[in-house]
Amino acid sequence: MTQMIRNIKSIISIYLCLLLVAGCKKFADVNVPSNQLSSGNVFSTNSTVKAAISGMFVTLSTSDSYELQLGLSSYTGMSADELDFNSTSDTYDPFLNNAIGSDNTSIQDLWTDLYEVNYQANSIIEGITNSTATLTDSIKQDALAESKFVRAFCHFYLVNLWGSVPLVTTTNVTVTKNIARSSTDTVYQQIIADLESAAANLNKNYTFSGGKRIMPNKYAAMALLARVHLYLGNWQKAANYADSVIAQSNGLYNLLTSANIGKVMTANNNEAIWQLPSSGTTGYTIEGQYYLIISPTPSYLISDHLLAAFETGDLRLSNWIGSVTVDNVTYYYPYKYKLKATNTTSLAESVTYLRLSEQYLIRAEANMELGNTADAIADINIIRNRAGLGNTTATSKEEVRLAIEKERQTELFTEYGHRWIDLRRTGRIDAVLGAEKSNWTSNAALYPIPLNELYNDIHLTQNPGY
Repeated sequence: MTQMIRNIKSIISIYLCLLLVAGCKKFADVNVPSNQLSSGNVFSTNSTVKAAISGMFVTLSTSDSYELQLGLSSYTGMSADELDFNSTSDTYDPFLNNAIGSDNTSIQDLWTDLYEVNYQANSIIEGITNSTATLTDSIKQDALAESKFVRAFCHFYLVNLWGSVPLVTTTNVTVTKNIARSSTDTVYQQIIADLESAAANLNKNYTFSGGKRIMPNKYAAMALLARVHLYLGNWQKAANYADSVIAQSNGLYNLLTSANIGKVMTANNNEAIWQLPSSGTTGYTIEGQYYLIISPTPSYLISDHLLAAFETGDLRLSNWIGSVTVDNVTYYYPYKYKLKATNTTSLAESVTYLRLSEQYLIRAEANMELGNTADAIADINIIRNRAGLGNTTATSKEEVRLAIEKERQTELFTEYGHRWIDLRRTGRIDAVLGAEKSNWTSNAALYPIPLNELYNDIHLTQNPGY
């Protein structure tokens, strides 16, 4: 683990947040403390606690390499069957061809960014736990819960992209500099423990963040718990957690209507459970900025396979996929995020990591596996009807299973790895990608451990096939 570099970057990030407090006010109003940041006084006042939390979320939303904002969607989308790239690229071709080397810089950046944010979460947890200052109980409780949520979020993506990974719950370099990989079961146990603690201590609504959905609340933790238990095959727990989130449809959460389906990424909309702020003052996101590069053709293209998955009349096709025709050739590109840096409207978008429609599909899949086929079909139809489609024709368990896979494909595409992870967790990745990609091998289902990490950590081992 290149822990020293991560530690320095994390401290710099928090320090910048303390200095550039105006930017951090997207998350919380923080007064600039008179003292400089150091390990001994970060948590000496309520303001420094708030600043540390702000720094963690700033890193999460604006990492240096944009891997967390764009990479989780674009790299996984190309690894699966969602995205193509409109030119030869040393960066993207390995993902498209599922031939990623352990020296791939994008893989290194994605790994480093996740562990950097994880380090900041651990630093806050330790700092608050060990602080001898008189801190307000509510601020301590919120900060601990938010940090545990973020730590779970980081470990969730690490374990799903690389398999067994180092489970890092401390900032102690003597522990982390040569840390071995933990089993996926062990990592998931920590994820669940962190999310359960977060769910028990986070606020139920968004009043603590000024009504904005840019900080995780109780239901964000429960939504991620629903996803985690689905992935683990804990069907009843997955159904229960998803049901609890969906039940908040009395004003906190609602699916956007068919007429407004094109606005699922707008800031603070009722379908959003957890978002991060836009990247610029005009309300655009990194996703919007990059996916809407069209000069004269898009850089990121929707794959033919994904296009073919949409049925005639699907509002998701007409609202979430853009097109441009150049020299009689039509190019299709991701259009869930619609704003670029040149945005001159009052509309703002936010990076949306959790939204309500996923919870319906989680509940549908869990109920299908539990044998509650009618309930599963009912949830499928809610998502289909919102998209302007009629009810599913699936009736048998296997038909319903494939119907859910298809709805997840057309509902959650280019949203932070769903398709890539879905294919692997359901055991469908070889059948689907093996039929689409001539050079597909089963080992490609996990990314390689970055070469620099293997050099720096004598206890790390490489994934098979690399």
